[in-house]
Amino acid sequence: MIAASLFRQGPQLSTLLCVSLSLAQTPRPVFQSNTDLQTIAVRVVDKQGRDVHGLAASDFTLLEDGHPQQIAFFGEENQPVSLVLVLDVSWSMRSGQKLEQARKLLAPLLGRNLPDDEVFFTAFTDRVGPFLTLLPGKPLDSLIPTAISPQNGTALYDALATSLCNMRSARNVRQAVVVITDGSDQHSRLSLDHLIQLAQSSKPQIFMIGFFDYFERDLYKQSGKTVTLVNHHEIDNPLKSFERVAKETGAESFFPSSDDDLAHVIDHIRSILEAEYSLAYYPKSAHQLRRIQIRVNRHGVNITARRAVTGDVPLASTVHFAVDSCAVSPTEHPYPWEPHVTTGLPHTSIYQDDFADPSSGWPNRTYWRYASGGYEITVGPPPGEENNSAGRGIARGEPSWGGDPGGAGQLAISTGTVVAYGPAFENFIASLSVSGKWTRIVTREHPNQFTDGGAGLVFRLNGAGCYILLLSGSGKAEHLKFKLVKLSFGQSSNALGWDHEKEIIPWTPVPFSRSAAAQTLDEIERTTIAVQCSANHMDVLINGQEAASLNDASFSIGQVGMAAFGKGRAVFSNLYVEERP
Repeated sequence: MIAASLFRQGPQLSTLLCVSLSLAQTPRPVFQSNTDLQTIAVRVVDKQGRDVHGLAASDFTLLEDGHPQQIAFFGEENQPVSLVLVLDVSWSMRSGQKLEQARKLLAPLLGRNLPDDEVFFTAFTDRVGPFLTLLPGKPLDSLIPTAISPQNGTALYDALATSLCNMRSARNVRQAVVVITDGSDQHSRLSLDHLIQLAQSSKPQIFMIGFFDYFERDLYKQSGKTVTLVNHHEIDNPLKSFERVAKETGAESFFPSSDDDLAHVIDHIRSILEAEYSLAYYPKSAHQLRRIQIRVNRHGVNITARRAVTGDVPLASTVHFAVDSCAVSPTEHPYPWEPHVTTGLPHTSIYQDDFADPSSGWPNRTYWRYASGGYEITVGPPPGEENNSAGRGIARGEPSWGGDPGGAGQLAISTGTVVAYGPAFENFIASLSVSGKWTRIVTREHPNQFTDGGAGLVFRLNGAGCYILLLSGSGKAEHLKFKLVKLSFGQSSNALGWDHEKEIIPWTPVPFSRSAAAQTLDEIERTTIAVQCSANHMDVLINGQEAASLNDASFSIGQVGMAAFGKGRAVFSNLYVEERP
């Protein structure tokens, strides 16, 4: 068996749901936003956390970079709001019934807004859907897309950026975005810093709701600023990134653990919006970052407000949208793998990477890194520590299998690693050259049995699982073997390891030509392994010769990458994936 402890990417990771919030009942005038007028939403509570009502403009002092500013507009409580509902409809929200529960909580709220409120809606997975006006009586179900697969992940930052861009035309001074998700951003073109900069130049508060399960919360709590996925790419820890986004905009982040908790959070956000005051002023330097501080002429109160603002002009060099829409520009914000994708015929894509460019996007750390002549994965104790009790790297904080040093939630003993990247492919031929040595290892599950280590090709990796084609052997070329394994992940998007493993093809001798029989594995500079997938059919080729042909319908689409199991070092080169019609 292959026994590897991996952080698993959820079907997923991350599902944002913008919540429709009910505001108070008294109609107020609607103020047209001015691009030069900076509006700050302010919440004032006493020591018991109760909202303080009835304050006037004279009770507040607004400071920009430490200098008092004249308050040009003061909005009392219960002002109309322009609100964005952002819904993450990725696979993990569906498989865990979180989307259904969130939908039930939202539906009764949509008809209880003030007449002058604006409510918008957008749904997203790894792509951001249209920005829609939510009309009274419009069923929410009709706006939720149904054709979602496990490969559809989460482009949280892009969805928020698109929403903030669209909100520039909102008519109300008070503006808010409410997000519900069960995961982290994995597929955005923008970084967290990009989003923070955009949020500082935008008016809306951003309320973040992370609706994680037990395994996800536990992993995030144990992790630092980042979390490592099953494909060994690092993402921002949502417990920290959500809080940062919310605080920058004067809002809050929430992490409910049950449906009841989620209902309370939604009610709480609605109460915040009802009780907030609005302060607006004309900044002295409209296009520079300014630090904001709000003071209230009352003792024993706490204030929540955004901490900084900036104008739109500086963002022209950092955040770019499409010319004719608020979609994040793919030209200005490409994925690192996109320069390595070319167009084939007819209307297909070819993804190639010789790993000569360290900025092409693959993980580049101690145990999996760009190396001379290719990409290297090391499994086992660091060189020179094979007989050291610290060989598993526990004392050094480095797992023996090449896992993420210092990462949280890792199992102490494991036997392999998977690295995958690039676009998702459905029908394709993928090939990869590999060289190296792999020794026999003892697995934790079967301490009295040996299994063979190996290295090879990962394909169709998505939130539900993946296939791994391994090559193994030592000595003469006729000792080379291959094996095809299917790994299935459960519903928990970040649970460690995998939930089910099945050998589709057991270790099988590799077909070889007579001329190669006298060569040792070290003398074979490159062994090329390939897999051709068409719907449910798969062909395995090694050194250009067909080694196996089979059918399996478990996973239909996903990323391609590399894997190494056992103990040793594998060097990969010339990754080639060609999409087939």
